Amino acid sequence: MSRSALRRSAAGTVALAALLVGAGCTDNTDDASAPAGSASAGKPTFTITGAGDTCSLSTTTLPGGQVSVTIVNNGSTANEFEILTENKLQIVAEKENIGPGVTTVLTTALEKGTYYTACKPNMVGALKGVQKLTVTAGSGAAVSSDTKALEQKAITNYTAYVKDQVGQLLTQTAAFTKAYTSGDTAKAKELYPVARGHYERIEPTAEAFGIKEAGDLDAALDLRVQDVAADAGKKVTDPSVLKSWTGWHRIEADLFTADGSAFKFASAADRKAAADQLNKDTQSLYNLVYGKIDGASGKFKLKLTDVVTGASSLLEEIATSKIVGEEETFSHTDLPDFKANLEGAQVAYGNVQALVKKSDADLDAEVTQSFKDLETLLKKYEDGKDSMGNVKYVDYSTIAAVQKDAGEAPKDSAYTKAQRELSDEVNVSSEALSKVPGKILH
Repeated sequence: MSRSALRRSAAGTVALAALLVGAGCTDNTDDASAPAGSASAGKPTFTITGAGDTCSLSTTTLPGGQVSVTIVNNGSTANEFEILTENKLQIVAEKENIGPGVTTVLTTALEKGTYYTACKPNMVGALKGVQKLTVTAGSGAAVSSDTKALEQKAITNYTAYVKDQVGQLLTQTAAFTKAYTSGDTAKAKELYPVARGHYERIEPTAEAFGIKEAGDLDAALDLRVQDVAADAGKKVTDPSVLKSWTGWHRIEADLFTADGSAFKFASAADRKAAADQLNKDTQSLYNLVYGKIDGASGKFKLKLTDVVTGASSLLEEIATSKIVGEEETFSHTDLPDFKANLEGAQVAYGNVQALVKKSDADLDAEVTQSFKDLETLLKKYEDGKDSMGNVKYVDYSTIAAVQKDAGEAPKDSAYTKAQRELSDEVNVSSEALSKVPGKILH
């Protein structure tokens, strides 16, 4: 995630301040203490209070339109900030993996209505500090017909892309689980990053929607054991943690660890059960996206905000977890994930590019160049092709200090030269994309 604040303030932008903490919230400092260049510097100071597991916003009412939320984590653990719909079942906007001591900014657009804000320590478990947020009618600034047409085209095209990726995810997951349960380990290992790529390209969408509650499909499909253990307050190898863990990474742990590992399944029946559950949850995601079933908030439907924030969220996925090998902690297939996240961000941005060009051609050039530079850097780590003709990448642990077998993540100071280079390039792209919402959301 980009750790620097937006440097511009659009007319009509409302600045909010949210204090996210691991164990609880504390009072915010006054405006004079805000770092130079931060979203809160030079702007009104909002009082933030809280106790225990609560986190609160400085205001409960604001006018509709573009909103910039300054998020400050003074706690000791990573946290997540969410804005949810009135029924608290769909995420409208979010910032994940906000590390201790980090200040970041979330820019989005909110229509008139009732919302709720909350934080989620360690990105798992129940919402904390749930607070009602009322959005009143905005300024009603006129939007030209050609701009409206471009916005609708962006939504239509990106929705089609999400459907396409979910469709491919469904068939590729079936192929992967067939190889896995049949004992064809070599084929399953080859298919693992290929199938996952379809999910990685659209992950923010899966996080925003759910069947019973926001994000439940993402949790079922893509939750890491580190998160399950943190929420339970137990070790990653605790039997109860492993029993409750489902999805891609549960199978990854069995597939890519040696016999005798605590992460291995005890039987073929256990492997089949995990594979069946993965296929079932993937089918649910497909049914939701294709309108075969209603989600927690009704029919699946994307807004312009989903397209705009989808691009930046995908790059933040790399910056906040993948860079330390936290995502693929057993297979070390992080580089294919990097590539898939980049591809998804390029598609999402491509759908709003005309709008950005219209507003700020220099920013468009900046984003486009950052994509090219990151592509060039990733190309250095290509390692031939697999039997299906897909590009392979080197094992991430061979070029980076990583989190192995869900162990402790390396500190910034332990990064290898290659890892630092990747981190810096991802942050450049993430920073450029963080400016996009402020240009086109209204």
